[in-house]
Amino acid sequence: MKKIIAFIVSKGNHPALHRNSWEIGKGFDNVGCEVEYIYLNDPSAMQRAYDLMVAGEVWFSIGVNDTGSFLQTAPGHYVLGDIPVPYVSVLLDAPYNVANGDLGFLCLKHYLWVLDKSHIGAAKYRFPEKQFAGEIFQPLGGDVAANEDEIFSTDRDLDVVFSASMFEDGNIREYWKEQTENPFIIHILNDVVEYMLAKPVSLIPAVKYVLEDRGLIGQLYVDALAPYFHGVFFYVKMKRRYRTLEVLAAKDIPVDVFGPGWENVPFANKLKLHGQVPYEEVLAAFARAKVVVQDQAEFNNGGHDRVFTAMLNGAAVVSEYSSYLDKKFDNNSEIYLFDWKNTASQMDIVEELINDESKRLASAIRAYGKAKANHKWENRAMGVLEMLSL
Repeated sequence: MKKIIAFIVSKGNHPALHRNSWEIGKGFDNVGCEVEYIYLNDPSAMQRAYDLMVAGEVWFSIGVNDTGSFLQTAPGHYVLGDIPVPYVSVLLDAPYNVANGDLGFLCLKHYLWVLDKSHIGAAKYRFPEKQFAGEIFQPLGGDVAANEDEIFSTDRDLDVVFSASMFEDGNIREYWKEQTENPFIIHILNDVVEYMLAKPVSLIPAVKYVLEDRGLIGQLYVDALAPYFHGVFFYVKMKRRYRTLEVLAAKDIPVDVFGPGWENVPFANKLKLHGQVPYEEVLAAFARAKVVVQDQAEFNNGGHDRVFTAMLNGAAVVSEYSSYLDKKFDNNSEIYLFDWKNTASQMDIVEELINDESKRLASAIRAYGKAKANHKWENRAMGVLEMLSL
């Protein structure tokens, strides 16, 4: 069997990038593939990747976001634009998030792995000239606990854990209003934001709903709003996180928050702030948590890996609604989903799970079984192998 090249982001970048890229490669390792781990900051490793590709010894390469573009023979001269080795971009956020980098780089066989069903085909909004070879929808895999045999016997000394960053102290700018003075476009986008802050729905379905409600039916209208997607997405993402913690703080529920930017929100004194920490520290916190509360950013037709990681570390999960999670897990039994209409009352379950250990434990055990069977990195590796085999 030919080798698989897994591009690895070095430590020192975003806390999740190194761990995620390493776990992606490990997933293929664990299903019997031969994996070469190629660190992007190691010139000798990058040379080896090039040599293996030239020799025809590579089945495909895979990495987070646009890391395949780092393999160049000269500035702007992409190896994957010359050699027909497939590259799979694992998008760690929405395709219209600029943080994913330049997915439009020259690549002969470029595949996308997206985290939300509504993101299939969405890369065209940022890279309209790029033709991708294929796409697969699946969330990231969950990270398995190091002490797997002990996760249901260990003392859980953290009541609630929440892991996410906050920007601009929660006073997020309405970016689309800075991009255009057209009052009609601003009004449409205002309605998209209002709809997304009232219902657990991803961006593109929300855009289509608002447009069709006005009688503006067709792809051209969606395309016309594409330049504003990143700003709308980012605004809603932060506002949803803010509101999630705001509700918990109002209920005086003790929450350990991992991630920067929460120091100056009005309810910061009710939170236990840990700031930006290494990924391993968040993972350890999940293994100590009774409950992990998770926003979905805008993955309301998909899922965030923190949900599965929490389950695999023995915590009960309370999450913003996702149609994917609702299908894969029994709501109010294996997972507890909240929407944006009844959030305050639905969040009562957090306190109930903290105080009712038998209920919390039963829920966590059921969720753990499903996550272990279906939502590890090995499961995601098999999905990619199926896509490329087809």
